[in-house]
Amino acid sequence: MNQPSANSQDVKLAGFGVQDLLIDLVNALSAVKQLSEIDCQVDDEKALIRQALASLIQYQDMERCSFFIVDSEGLLSNVAGISVSELGNPEANVDRSLRFRVGEGLIGTAAATGVLQHCQNCHEDKRFEKTGNSNQSPGSIISVPVFTFNRTLIGVLNVSHPQAYYFNDWHIRLLEVYKNILGQLITTRRLVQHMEQQIASRTAELESLVAETNQLKDHFASMSMHDQLTGLHNRRFFYDQVEVVIAHHKRYKTGFCLLVMDIDHFKVINDRFGHLFGDQVLTGVAKALKRQVRNTDILVRFGGEEFVAIFTNTRCDSGKTFAERIRQEIKTLEWSINKEVVNLTLSIGLYCLNSDLIQSEQTPDIDQMINYADAALYQAKASGRDKTIVFGEACSDQL
Repeated sequence: MNQPSANSQDVKLAGFGVQDLLIDLVNALSAVKQLSEIDCQVDDEKALIRQALASLIQYQDMERCSFFIVDSEGLLSNVAGISVSELGNPEANVDRSLRFRVGEGLIGTAAATGVLQHCQNCHEDKRFEKTGNSNQSPGSIISVPVFTFNRTLIGVLNVSHPQAYYFNDWHIRLLEVYKNILGQLITTRRLVQHMEQQIASRTAELESLVAETNQLKDHFASMSMHDQLTGLHNRRFFYDQVEVVIAHHKRYKTGFCLLVMDIDHFKVINDRFGHLFGDQVLTGVAKALKRQVRNTDILVRFGGEEFVAIFTNTRCDSGKTFAERIRQEIKTLEWSINKEVVNLTLSIGLYCLNSDLIQSEQTPDIDQMINYADAALYQAKASGRDKTIVFGEACSDQL
């Protein structure tokens, strides 16, 4: 039998070398591809790093990978680690106690110099500090510093194998590429997280600002519609609401009554007892008036000592009854000042818009109705005050 020649054996060995190289290349590309497909938006950075280490272990003949991140104290702390036997266990334990100062040991040297550190024989290399059982110590280690885009140190990627002199130039070149992609992945995640936090913070600020703006808007709208002294609505509110009342009563053919009320001799009260006491009187009168109106009615302080009310869905006879009830209520009020009891009276002018008068061409506008009620009020004042006068009975000549 013919023996193979030396040249044919060399060809076979070369074939095996090319085949091994192709396998290594495919595995390296697979590891890099899997690393590039990791979602950088995962909530937990440690989970992201563990996925990156798992992809390296899965496609490369390394026994264990770990990552030491720069913590808040400036130390390198072990935050993720995985071995071949732990690939299927997402809850594998990490030795959190392993921490190194920058410049300390192989990992610290890689962090301090920014250059990959290769310990070919951990049993002889002084840069490697043995921990725990020496029988479990790795034979060879590569420590690779990982940086952000702007060359800020993130941490150190550490790979190990039980055999000494295990890693070669191929592993070193692969890890140089791998640590760059890992650095970009962590940096991108941090930037995304920071951006999301900024967006959430700005969104919260904007929501708070919108809420405050709406509160201020509501507050000033309320202030613009309310009399600050008495708490009643004011003239602006009256004109805002009265058109709705007119339209409603015009549509449903129901009447309503407009009352203009004025405190008798209020100027004398102010001049004699002062404006602070006058304010107390106005507040007391406002409370009494509020007790006499219904929720569907409108009551406002029109200005000074003058109040205006609209009794909705009310005929004139009922309106006059309501007015008289108010006038009698005010007569019961009293205040004490300087050992003197103060009473007062109210004059009321009443204008009634009855259902039989509600026609498009005959419906007066609100200013006309106020003028009518004012004329009735003037007649009440002229005839001795403390009276209710209905417009049309004896005061049309005052217009």
